[in-house]
Amino acid sequence: MKITDYLDRGDIFQDLPGGTKEEVFARLIDALVANGRLPSVEPYLTALLRREELGTTAVGGGIAIPHARVEELDRLVMAFARFKQGIGLGALDNAPIHLIFLVLAPEDATEAYMRALARIASILRDPDTKKKLLEASSTDEIYELLREQDAEEE
Repeated sequence: MKITDYLDRGDIFQDLPGGTKEEVFARLIDALVANGRLPSVEPYLTALLRREELGTTAVGGGIAIPHARVEELDRLVMAFARFKQGIGLGALDNAPIHLIFLVLAPEDATEAYMRALARIASILRDPDTKKKLLEASSTDEIYELLREQDAEEE
């Protein structure tokens, strides 16, 4: 699975304002609505927050992968956000979050959903890639790093 098949340059955000988990997720979804990737904030925010009730998706090491399946979707949608200063999202290790991959999938797209989450985890498990994503100077550089990762997967 290629991340860049589901993530456009316009779905990459840098240094959005922090805030609560709900505020951060709402900002990301608002940005996806503004980009035409989602039709509205609801029901996507509700689905993400319900998923968080099962357990935090802030997995630690400065990474969060909020995700949910939503009946109203007909395709997988992703967003990436980088917070250089770090934000508190209730991570398992209590560390501030610097990198967020948001994944929304159709309710019936279990295989694609699981493959997307596994691919993201694989990319972020590599310390060198993680460091490059944190240090990238632009959205274009972040996108190109992700394209490189996709090329290595082929």
